[in-house]
Parts: sequence; structure tokens; C-alpha cells
Amino acid sequence: MFRIFGYGNPFRQDDGAGHLLAPMLLEDLRKAGNDACLVLGHQLLPEAACDIRPGDILVFVDASLERYPNGYILEPVHPDGTANQGLNIHSFGPSWFLALLEDLGTGFREAWALSISGDSFDFDDAVTDTCRQRIERARTEFRERFCRSEN
Repeated sequence: MFRIFGYGNPFRQDDGAGHLLAPMLLEDLRKAGNDACLVLGHQLLPEAACDIRPGDILVFVDASLERYPNGYILEPVHPDGTANQGLNIHSFGPSWFLALLEDLGTGFREAWALSISGDSFDFDDAVTDTCRQRIERARTEFRERFCRSEN
């Protein structure tokens, strides 16, 4: 099963990229015949670890301050318990989440981060036009990589 985690603040312009893109990925995966579920939130929370199973493919979708060459990055994520010293929920990221899964003895098949470069994080419930274009390009790459029935 694919487990899509979309997070960020949908009321802070491009920080809402995860909330826009994650449901699109869910739709694409299901149309391709894959079993998938969606978790949306303002932040990635430890409680989401409760439902993970050893065969799951995890996809973490969010906005980033990083300037990626293509406007987004889709890359494998690996456990790293040193990524967050102490529990600061605002910096609880995918690598730390995967380390938590290891600590809990929970397996997963693979994990990916899909981060969209954001331009504006002001108060507004609409992403910028540039971010929307990046979301579409990221969605296209994701479909090409994962939307096959043999996953």
C-alpha cells in the first residue's frame, strides 16, 4: 500500500503545496490500480506511525524553502534518528519519522520525499502560479515512476 503524507499550512500560500499535491497523487495511484491512502496535516506527526505496515511505500509531500533545480525534488528517504534531537514537532521530518518506525519495530518497503520549492509563505489560501507549475511537474514525474500496477 502507498501511504501519502501531505503536510504544511494551506493558509500560508506555497506552504500548502503538500495539501494540493498529495490528494492528486492519491487519485493517480488509485486510477493506476494501486492501493493507497492519504494523511493530511499541518505537520508530520508521530501518531501517523501507528498504521504503517512492512510492505508500505511511504511518500512525504511538502513545501520547502530549498531552491531545487527543477522546482521540486523526488528522492528516497532513509531513517536518521539524529535528524532531530528531542521532539520538536516543527522539525519532525521524514528521516526522523522513519527512525521512529525502526524504534517501534515497524517495517516499511521504501520511503520517498517529494518537496516543492516555495516562493511565498505569506497568509493566503492559494499557492503562487509558479508553485502550481512545480506541483504539476512533480506530479508528472511521480506518475511516471509510481503509477504502474506492478508496484
